[in-house]
Amino acid sequence: MRKYLVLLTILSILALAACGKTEKSTEKPVDNGENNSEFETTGNKTAGSEQGLKLQVIKGDAEVGVTVENNELYSELDKIIQENPDMGAAGDFSLYVVDTLHDEEGNSKLVILGINRLPVAIKNFEFNYTLGNKDEEFVWEKQPVEMKEEIAGILQPNSALPIVLPLTDEQKMLVKSLKEGNIVMSIEDFKYEEVK
Repeated sequence: MRKYLVLLTILSILALAACGKTEKSTEKPVDNGENNSEFETTGNKTAGSEQGLKLQVIKGDAEVGVTVENNELYSELDKIIQENPDMGAAGDFSLYVVDTLHDEEGNSKLVILGINRLPVAIKNFEFNYTLGNKDEEFVWEKQPVEMKEEIAGILQPNSALPIVLPLTDEQKMLVKSLKEGNIVMSIEDFKYEEVK
């Protein structure tokens, strides 16, 4: 258990984590269009349908025995994917904001699905993430997010994995206040290594 807590601390520092209780679903997608957000209508180990999107357990979690079946967060994410197997921008990498949660220490986190609809598997991907409102109040503005292969593994095509970002109390309140018509989201400087 201590090993798992140490791993969670490391993952939080790297803007990743994978445990906790969900509060509410905000379901706000963003894709990697030319540095602008694109809204879509809700419309390693994997779970999910054969043709649709599959949930992938990140490598760091799988190494400590986490599965879709034995972890509350992964189970909830898998349900969302089962209900929306076509989410994600076709032929691109996109993000889907899922929920806020609290870790075992009570720290707030934002859970986002990183969705790979590229025709290739990717690793060592990174981008700058902006989330806020049109009044220029930002939860993050060009926040660097990095998913190294050593921790996240390889993200297969038509697969998604959780990206968990730490939230301050102020950021959490701003996330809760976001409304669909007033949201500003973008991915900039998306870089990845193709796995052949």
